[in-house]
Amino acid sequence: MIWVEILSRNQEIAARVRLPAADARIGRGYSNDVILDDPYVAAEHVRLFRDEAGQLVVEDLGSANGVYMNGSPQRLTRIVVDGKQPIRIGQTFLRIREANFAVEPERVGGHEMTRLPIILAAILGGLLLGVDEIKIWLGQTAEVQPTTYLGPLVAMGVTVLGWAGIWALLSRIFSGSSRFLRNLLITLAGGLAMILYGWIAQFVAYALTWSAPATYSFAALWSIGAVMCFFHLAKIGPPRPWLKGAIIAVLLVVALTTQSLQLSEAYFRSGRQNLTRLLMPPSFRIAPLSDEATFFGEIAKLKVKHDDDRTKARPDDPIP
Repeated sequence: MIWVEILSRNQEIAARVRLPAADARIGRGYSNDVILDDPYVAAEHVRLFRDEAGQLVVEDLGSANGVYMNGSPQRLTRIVVDGKQPIRIGQTFLRIREANFAVEPERVGGHEMTRLPIILAAILGGLLLGVDEIKIWLGQTAEVQPTTYLGPLVAMGVTVLGWAGIWALLSRIFSGSSRFLRNLLITLAGGLAMILYGWIAQFVAYALTWSAPATYSFAALWSIGAVMCFFHLAKIGPPRPWLKGAIIAVLLVVALTTQSLQLSEAYFRSGRQNLTRLLMPPSFRIAPLSDEATFFGEIAKLKVKHDDDRTKARPDDPIP
């Protein structure tokens, strides 16, 4: 007895056909033992039989589109099937196995395995909302209102569930399984990384007067988003991860280049931007403050340099 498995584009089993004998034909015509609804498959595409050595062999019957081993571009006339590597005829992937094919051992079930992702999602969700609320609390200057904390809390929850829901819907459409919990974990982890980086960048800008992490925070946020999208796509289907990674990398470069140009134009038009947008307690300040004498000394040096530049300017140069 032989089983022919028809695979989806993500190489998940879409259907199984049982063949009582080792000599069978596969194609689009109704005279075949296995009928494929694929316009790129010939009426009688391949023959399945057992050779003199007892191996299962798939032989091309002169089709226009040929037979291929898994994702190989090399067209083959005959393929010895081993039950592991799929073959492709037309645009359909097939996997052929005998009845005595050794399957993997069963997985050990238990409530602990099903609870772990839920517990992890609850922890990540609590950290995400907690860090966001602490950030709001640090910047609180007016009288406390319930909407001050409740509004961002609801908005964050809707955003996280909406993002995870969109990817779960795409996964359902293209792979047949939503995998909502996995997509939710990816969303929570990425959102927490974004919020933590933004808060740390603002803290470093305020405490250490180091503006680079805040100035280029868009690069970190875009990169985190790109990693999230890659993992979401990987959950939709494992085939061709390098292609998915390459597409995301190209889009990331385009996004970073575009925002870098916008940032440079903003600096050119309006001068240096305000980097410390988060109000923090004075105790968070780590870099030493300049005293009054140092401040006016720097102003005096700047005035001397400005006067010197005006003196050296040519008559036809506009006076700044």
